[in-house]
Amino acid sequence: MKFLLINPFYPLSEMPSPPLGLSYLAASLLRAGIDVRIYDLVVMRHDPRKLEAVMASFQPDIVGATAVTMTFHSAIAAIAAAKRIDPRVVTAFGGAHASFCAEQTLREYPELDVVALGEGEQTIVELCAAVAGKRTFQSVSGLCFRAGTELVNTGSRPGYLDVNELPLPAREQGPLTRYRALGTPISMTTSRGCPFQCIFCVGRKLVGAKIRWRDAISVVDEMEQLASMGFSQINLADDLFTAKKSHALAVCDEIIRRNLKVTWVSFSNVNTVDVPLLVRMREAGCTTVSFGLESGNKDILKTVKKGIRPEGMLAAVKACKEAGVQATGSFIVGLPGETAETMAETMAFFEELAAHGAQCGFHMLAPFPGTAVREQADFYGLKILSDDWSEYHANYAITETPGAPRDVQNTIAHDFEESSRRHFMDLVDRVTAGTATPEEAATYTRVERIGIYYDLMMHDLLESRGSFLTESSQVSRDDAVSLLATEIHAATGRPLEASRNAIQYGLDHQLLEYNSANSVCRFRFSDSPAALAVTEATRSAPLALEQRGFSPHPKTA
Repeated sequence: MKFLLINPFYPLSEMPSPPLGLSYLAASLLRAGIDVRIYDLVVMRHDPRKLEAVMASFQPDIVGATAVTMTFHSAIAAIAAAKRIDPRVVTAFGGAHASFCAEQTLREYPELDVVALGEGEQTIVELCAAVAGKRTFQSVSGLCFRAGTELVNTGSRPGYLDVNELPLPAREQGPLTRYRALGTPISMTTSRGCPFQCIFCVGRKLVGAKIRWRDAISVVDEMEQLASMGFSQINLADDLFTAKKSHALAVCDEIIRRNLKVTWVSFSNVNTVDVPLLVRMREAGCTTVSFGLESGNKDILKTVKKGIRPEGMLAAVKACKEAGVQATGSFIVGLPGETAETMAETMAFFEELAAHGAQCGFHMLAPFPGTAVREQADFYGLKILSDDWSEYHANYAITETPGAPRDVQNTIAHDFEESSRRHFMDLVDRVTAGTATPEEAATYTRVERIGIYYDLMMHDLLESRGSFLTESSQVSRDDAVSLLATEIHAATGRPLEASRNAIQYGLDHQLLEYNSANSVCRFRFSDSPAALAVTEATRSAPLALEQRGFSPHPKTA
């Protein structure tokens, strides 16, 4: 049995990291003796010919994709392409979006065969057994599937997954090096579950209200493993890392006991932190604590069932400052009850928190399937303006209230976006003029390098322009770097020197590797064997050398 897992595309602006959910699924499948590959479209350009090449090489029995609402169209397009390539393959879908509109999705997309509901680690293994004919689909809890012209929903799985029984995520199945090249953090969890009832969130409905904590030893074992992978930061992606103080302290104590030097960030609720806990977290390597603040208006906070008050937010921010931990806060524009006055109140509070050292941002309300704001929109006085899932990225308004029309909300988003753009252009001007500080110059170089690596990934530049025919049998590293830098400059217009520096950085940090033999010099990302099996298969998709931009170069040495 072979299972191809697809991570759908979403843009670099959404701060991608290696897909944790798919890595958990891959680990569960591998433990059950099922062969797995991850096809990651976040860091690889999608092309049906490439998917065809991957499927021809791997020969999967099942092709599955995960999706949040924003990535739904990308995911379902990949599923449809897989079905066209091999109509015999079973196509599956999972994740938050599909879990709450499974029947609708199956009705609208006949290319899709089955949806896994909620937590999928056990369900997906049992699905494989059903596909193999070892059990019936009806006997697998947590599925919605088509049976002829009918849809069958077997209901939610009973009870909760024991998070301490799950294998560690099989991250090595994916292209980790590409994420390292983009400078992204890597995520892990120390618990599952959320006790809060925020009306704009699906977390509680997806994984349950009961928080299940992992053993602190296992948590730090995983952190130690991640620290060896070359990522600069670990994101603890728990809904609420500090929900149980004894758990948070146990993790911190174990990190300190091992003298493990890791940098990590976590999510928290303002009511669950204090200075002693934050100090211990800082001593264990925590640099940032992120809070969902949502609004500066007390009535809106009560309506959305957040369970916090502005004075508690301010106290938490001050505690972070005292403990030496960076506080970040996220606000939502367009919540029920929003008006021009409440938005002004939130913006004023935004500035007050910033004066105490908090770094805050905001996004627009997105009424995701499964949320109370969607299911009870009329009750909450919300008008949903779009059901185009690609617009559910929370950067522009797709809802409005009687007191906060769409254009008013979008003006705030535009002003914030323009302010960020001006800030970056000011940095570019200072770097160009030679007046930037060393830290600013380093930031700019990093951003420029990330842009070059993203071009390599999303325009297939290593596949199309990263191989060279030469007159000499061997090419020196310096000459190889110059060859590739020239190709990047020609293809993208990126500065030649910046391209050369990015390639040299990649070779120095084991992000890239090159091989020169038999008059061919070739670059590729330095990924795991499993990830390379996918990317190497895609190299064969465009068949003609001319189509790949593969052309002879003059003697370079």
